[in-house]
Amino acid sequence: MKKHILLLILIFFTLKSIANDRQKKEVDSLLNKTRELFNAGQLLPYVETAIKALNLSNEANYDEGKGKAHSWIAEGLVTVGLFKEGLKHLESVEKTDFYKKGILAQSEVHRVRGRAYGELKLYQQAIREFRLQLGLIRNLTGEKQKKSYQFTYENLSVAFDATGQLDSVEKYNHLLLSNLKGEDEKKEVFRYLVVYDNLGKLYIKKGDFPQARQYLDKALGLVEKYKIPVVLNTYSSLGTLEEKKGNFSQAADFYEKSLVNKRLIGSRNGEKNSYRELADFYRRNNLDKAKADRYEMAFSRLNDSLENENRQVVDQVLNQILKLKDQETDTKVSKSATIAVVALVILLVAIAFFIWRARYNRQVLGEKEEALQETETINKELTEQIGENKFNNLIELAKSNNPEFLILFTELYPKFIEVLKSFDPNLRSTELEFCAMAFLNFSTKNIAEYTFVTIRAVQVRKNRLRKKFKIPSDADFNSWMRGLGEKDFYG
Repeated sequence: MKKHILLLILIFFTLKSIANDRQKKEVDSLLNKTRELFNAGQLLPYVETAIKALNLSNEANYDEGKGKAHSWIAEGLVTVGLFKEGLKHLESVEKTDFYKKGILAQSEVHRVRGRAYGELKLYQQAIREFRLQLGLIRNLTGEKQKKSYQFTYENLSVAFDATGQLDSVEKYNHLLLSNLKGEDEKKEVFRYLVVYDNLGKLYIKKGDFPQARQYLDKALGLVEKYKIPVVLNTYSSLGTLEEKKGNFSQAADFYEKSLVNKRLIGSRNGEKNSYRELADFYRRNNLDKAKADRYEMAFSRLNDSLENENRQVVDQVLNQILKLKDQETDTKVSKSATIAVVALVILLVAIAFFIWRARYNRQVLGEKEEALQETETINKELTEQIGENKFNNLIELAKSNNPEFLILFTELYPKFIEVLKSFDPNLRSTELEFCAMAFLNFSTKNIAEYTFVTIRAVQVRKNRLRKKFKIPSDADFNSWMRGLGEKDFYG
């Protein structure tokens, strides 16, 4: 009888092992597809596929799959601006053996976390993460080390540029050039372009115009040599250079070329930035008020359109994350059910054995009762966890113009309200609600829809608050609000 029981248990776990191996192969296939989608710029399918890989990894208890999936989901979330959720996934990566044993995995966590901090304007924290990454990269070898150095040097250059540390910007861009030595120029042409553009902009800021022109000419030379249909920011930088030298006609030509180029390659964000650049150029130099107004209007229209589209993408990604949380709960329940089924199968076989061995019957019944009580406790805890999502409630309250929106927002983001009131302790609740919606990155159209006013009325209120808070005209209103709270902590 004992042999029969052991045989049944062995068969069960063999079948389970085969099923797990099949799931692991499917996870690896999904992760490969995820990388392809990211490289192709298909952000939403990228996040969806990474979530599928994570769910399967959880089912199979596949540690490497969990680590990679959490890491790639985090990168997608940081890319769309969902920094809090992205950082949570990085914490999940750090709990895996894949992270604890893998230098590259640890390096990537520092890189993505640094990116998130940089986007949140926490530049010192970002620099710290990138430097921690540099320490790990030294232990890598070959192509992995070379690529990791490239990403880290680029990220450090951006962070130091944001803090005005130009000598450090120069240092890391020249390290990038050194790192590219020996590489196929055609294969790495875009990295060369980025470095040349960065050095051109750097030397403009330093006032070394001949050096700036030298690097920008190198960038244009690569474009012509390899017939590249994109000039990145080269024309824009050349415009800045000529403007600094007082050659306004040439500067205008370069700024206009930059706009045309961005239209040709379909870069709507680039086109938006060119409109902003041209409006500021004509206004700053008192050259042509009509053109300045026309470009300002074009910027506002495209900016609102992009804000709306971005909000839609963010909403879709948020929905995927909410589904992931539901699926994680279902997975936990499913595992409990699997454990219960396994226990039941073993119990049924054991009962037959216990009939033969009557003296153990009473002991077995007691163990069964304890197991059932433990299962009920686990199920009760799982049930209490389901449905907790204050952030989702906050969004719904905002969309329905519910007066409880401000109460819940203050609970979730007390520091933001505190810093906002430090500007004006007598801010009305309607102004606080408006700023809260901007903090949540609602577009002008969304705010108008949810508060039952016209788009024009929202724009007027934005302008009024810009004056009250002295928000620079070239600063994005929503981004300024999101960055406002950080000033309280990081200066």
